[in-house]
Amino acid sequence: MSDLIKLGIGERPWVPTLDSKMIEVFDRLNMPTAGLIRQNHKLFVFDCLEGHAMEGNVWVYAHVDATEAQKIQEAQGEDFTRLLDQAFTGKQIMAALAINARLRSGAPVEGETIRRLGLLKAVFDQLSMGLDIASETKNAMAQLVDC
Repeated sequence: MSDLIKLGIGERPWVPTLDSKMIEVFDRLNMPTAGLIRQNHKLFVFDCLEGHAMEGNVWVYAHVDATEAQKIQEAQGEDFTRLLDQAFTGKQIMAALAINARLRSGAPVEGETIRRLGLLKAVFDQLSMGLDIASETKNAMAQLVDC
């Protein structure tokens, strides 16, 4: 069974499926931007990685066990930041692109890629690949319509 969160296109990034339940909001800026959710009996931390106050933003989700979740919930200041950052390193995570606070696409990002490139670059590279594929698909469909 996968430790990746499931995403519902069109759903809110902080509650990415109808069966997701918000456990705790760690940070908020007009919307929850970091927190802990439960989905299918598993815990996941999420963070709005980039674009907090913009039309488009990038989100990351990582599975955490109950002990990790509790440590993050109890931490403050630099300890909190360190523990949240650690949750997104060394393992496969899910990255997502949201437009107007609605999920539009998502892709898994490998832990090794994150270690090699850093979280932000690894996530942007993976999401960009998906956007390139979507653009190619759109162009191919346009050509079919024009036939």
